Amino acid sequence: MKARRKRLGGLLTALLLAPLCSWAQAEVPRTAAPEVQARTALGDPLAPQPDLAARFRVSFSAEGKPPQSQTWQLNRSATEIAWIKGHGNGIGGTGKGIEEIWRRDRSGIRLERVLRADRHCVTYSAGELRTLGVNLAWRDLGSLFSEADLAQLKRIPPRPGSQSRLPGAAEHYRGSLANEQVDLVWDPVARLPVHLVRQSKTGRVVYQRLAAWPDAPADWPSPGAGTADFQRLDAADFGDMDYHPVVRQEQARDERAGWRKPHAH
Repeated sequence: MKARRKRLGGLLTALLLAPLCSWAQAEVPRTAAPEVQARTALGDPLAPQPDLAARFRVSFSAEGKPPQSQTWQLNRSATEIAWIKGHGNGIGGTGKGIEEIWRRDRSGIRLERVLRADRHCVTYSAGELRTLGVNLAWRDLGSLFSEADLAQLKRIPPRPGSQSRLPGAAEHYRGSLANEQVDLVWDPVARLPVHLVRQSKTGRVVYQRLAAWPDAPADWPSPGAGTADFQRLDAADFGDMDYHPVVRQEQARDERAGWRKPHAH
């Protein structure tokens, strides 16, 4: 069971950090974000996640590399979880970011990855994800931190007689996960980090929640919008399309996430 939890946690971490592999860190805002209004029982691990929209500053520091950061946006509902990563900030020279849109129905969980700079959409059916051995929990996809990993951290209680600096009902955790040191301020109502630091030998990643709302603001980009003329690729066909530059790019992304075995490109 521990090995399985470690594998799932590693998959989630690699999946979320894939766009960060060439980054370095920017300063994290110090102001607390507005809290999501509770739509579920506080602290109930079996309660459904509340629908919400949230914005994060994600930054990465590595020795010898200049600091950079991205803004990520999350749209979360019972049937769709969309992460819009890096729109408009020029990371990687594209300025258009990546969208990962997870959907679920009776057939299971499926993924659409929107690559606006390349004008491609890559789809992973529920069957293809199962073939690749991707078995991520729906709750973890919309939480930025897996509940299995949360259970391995130590909760840091406030000092007796001191006034907590944590926003709302947030809880503070610390601990080690595989090769990482983790410091987490967790919102048990929204089931989302307020602040998360992951430190390893390769660098330091910081997630700072900037704001959260029960519904996405009207001016937010709609996940997957404006892609009618994009080229569509099915991940199940990657094996026959090694010649395609976007396929090679996405195969490498899958390898970093642990979905595929590395091979020469």
